[in-house]
Amino acid sequence: METINCFELTTIKNSKLPSEWQDSEALDGFSNFLQKNWEQRAALFNDGQTSGRQQFIEFTANSGIKTQNYIGTIIYKGNKLNIFPKVFREDIDDNDTSDLDIKHLMKNIVQWLDYCKKIDYPFININNALDNSEDLRDLFVTLYIRYVKSALERSLFYTYDERTEDTNKLKGKLNVKDYIVNKIPNGKADKFECSFSVFELDNSLNRIIKYVCRYLINETSKQNLKDIRFILGKLNEVSDVRCVPSDCDKVRLNKLQSHYKVILSLSKMFLINKTATYDLDNADSLCFLFPTEVLFEGFIGGFIQDVLHNKAKVRLQASEVSVFSDVLYKGHSLGKTIRMKHDILVEHETKGLFILDTKYKKVRRFDGSGDVRAIVNEEIKSSDIYQVLTYARARGSQDVYLLYPLFRFEDVEPDNPIGISTKEDGSEPINVHLIRLPFIFEDDIEKTKTKLKSVIEGIFE
Repeated sequence: METINCFELTTIKNSKLPSEWQDSEALDGFSNFLQKNWEQRAALFNDGQTSGRQQFIEFTANSGIKTQNYIGTIIYKGNKLNIFPKVFREDIDDNDTSDLDIKHLMKNIVQWLDYCKKIDYPFININNALDNSEDLRDLFVTLYIRYVKSALERSLFYTYDERTEDTNKLKGKLNVKDYIVNKIPNGKADKFECSFSVFELDNSLNRIIKYVCRYLINETSKQNLKDIRFILGKLNEVSDVRCVPSDCDKVRLNKLQSHYKVILSLSKMFLINKTATYDLDNADSLCFLFPTEVLFEGFIGGFIQDVLHNKAKVRLQASEVSVFSDVLYKGHSLGKTIRMKHDILVEHETKGLFILDTKYKKVRRFDGSGDVRAIVNEEIKSSDIYQVLTYARARGSQDVYLLYPLFRFEDVEPDNPIGISTKEDGSEPINVHLIRLPFIFEDDIEKTKTKLKSVIEGIFE
């Protein structure tokens, strides 16, 4: 297996790709594989993208590929592409990938997901599966097997299955018309067509679990293999049937069965990848990618919620205020329109309202050694500024905060610039605070959390 490590938004020339990927037919197959994963990505996350065309990788004709703002691992035809966050660079111009380590990326993804409120999938106790996993595939296989085993040890999954069939004695609801019209005239008075419910172990969810476990049995560690055999023994009475991702959408869980939601999500993820490899010569193809913009926003929002849990109400994606209070057309009021969505809205019990917007973008240090005005003018997007200024005016706030990530190994900046927008009506100006936050975890996880907590608390002081 050939492995390529790269950053987000990196172009890889065709000649640098694994030989199995280089010809046009292989690239078309690669694109189709990613498309199928794109269409089912909601099994893992909601990135807010409305495009029907996959956004994981940009294909640049025969010249190669360009990674986008998605990180993780792609395995295709036995070769692996690991995509790392751009802020894993040690500085803005660093392109050296020799020190990139997939275990380090996995550790960071685990930390981000632990706080992330925007990812639909509930990654509970994912740390427990990290130590013995070599890559993201191993991590999710281990996590899946542990969840299934734990659930089956707790209780087997039964559902009521509605059936209609001929019986020798009455049960459930009798089809009277069928009995009079068909059974009696044909000498079958001892047969009754009845509709009834059966408390069934051989149900759709257990069939999905059994099918996925059989698929994973040759793709995992000895410990997981032992656990899979335990699972298959528990589900021995369940039918062996081929399952597809859409089967997961048909399963309905009640509140008492909510612990099976994570199993259903992961089952769908594995089925997506299995389905997407039917037409490949080598079935060793998997896709585990996450949107970094969503991870950054969700992690920072979740971390702020933890820091301020007893001091403020913290809401993510608050959207009850509109840009236009009314729309008039031919003298008629059409009501409010264009709802604003604040990444993070904080209603502090003593300090008032805070509007914070995360921007997963590269920005140089505000350390006084360079021209801060030039950095703000050249690297801070004007559209981002206009956006938060609109938010502030609609909310009647004098301060808004743009939050950017620090690069790897960067120290927290002692001072942050403030852009001041003067209102034409002479009222109070709006202050746009530009703040860079520690985002990358190294060996000392608590040290990074302490730094981040200090910066966040400083905002509300």
